[in-house]
Amino acid sequence: MDYTKPIKSQCTAGCLHCGAALEQKEGPGRIRQFCDGEHGKAYRRRMRALGFPV
Repeated sequence: MDYTKPIKSQCTAGCLHCGAALEQKEGPGRIRQFCDGEHGKAYRRRMRALGFPV
């Protein structure tokens, strides 16, 4: 990891629910982790059912 560049430009993560590639938006803000809100909701629901504190 190059600490002289923004972390968003180096992120190559996919959607945590379906694994699809995600394109990060330029500028400040959080790293995208899900394709859409429904995938985030389904992922959190599944993790809570498994006993993780999400």
